[in-house]
Amino acid sequence: MSKIAIISDSASTIPATLRNRYHIFQVNDPIIFGDEVYKETIDIQGLGQLVKMMKEKNMVASTSQPAPGDWEEALNAAKASGYDAALIIPISSGLSGAYQTAQAVASSYDGMTEVCDWDSKFAVMGSGLQAVMAAVMAENGRSMADILTSLETLRETFDVRFVVNDISHLQRTGRLSRGAALVGGLLNIKPILSMDIQGEGKIGAVGKARKMSGALKEIKIALNQYLTQVDFPVRAIVVDGNDPKLGDKWLKDLQAEYPTVKFERGELGAYIGVHTGDGAMGVLWARDWETLV
Repeated sequence: MSKIAIISDSASTIPATLRNRYHIFQVNDPIIFGDEVYKETIDIQGLGQLVKMMKEKNMVASTSQPAPGDWEEALNAAKASGYDAALIIPISSGLSGAYQTAQAVASSYDGMTEVCDWDSKFAVMGSGLQAVMAAVMAENGRSMADILTSLETLRETFDVRFVVNDISHLQRTGRLSRGAALVGGLLNIKPILSMDIQGEGKIGAVGKARKMSGALKEIKIALNQYLTQVDFPVRAIVVDGNDPKLGDKWLKDLQAEYPTVKFERGELGAYIGVHTGDGAMGVLWARDWETLV
């Protein structure tokens, strides 16, 4: 029976405690300032540090995908640790070329008996949870086929709503794929966004609010609709972009209103923060992955 390693990327923002607990290997995504390249979680620890660096350098950052050698290095590390198979789960192919590069590396790597790839169609802990579930199943001795089947089931249940303070970052980096007319040209609004998880895994605008409190109300409407349509336990994660106090406030509010939902906290990392800007907030939800392992 194969010993399967799970490899993710830093944009999936899996907390170090979970990565260490389930032995998830991580490729650190590059963040670029001019000619300088920094690695997320190594050189830049979070969105707060990124915002500080942009102010100090008086320039905006950009991102790039990990190089093929980065994925090969992770595979080599897994092999050296005793794994003879691997599953690579990067952020959505609709947001980054990381998946396509990982896919190419997986198909050509000959140091293991089997190397597979999975398009999470998500980012932050949406892709992170998929990697965690895969790691738990691998630790329990489940086959690659079983893991991929459960991943497909889980991915089909995901939904998300998030809000940014300034849509210009997503427009600048080319990550806003649809609904631009919904928010274009309007001042002092909070664009509400979602992801086309069942399609290409791209970001689109689905609404707007004047304040963060109004955005949370819109998020609750979407979550309410979701909960009326499903018959399985739901897990949700409240994520903040460099505003932990507001994230904790949203968590407390949502826990009180939805006692049957298992809520957790997460954060937007520096890599995703390049595209969302400072102060973004969001809630993602899906079937509780623990029911699929």
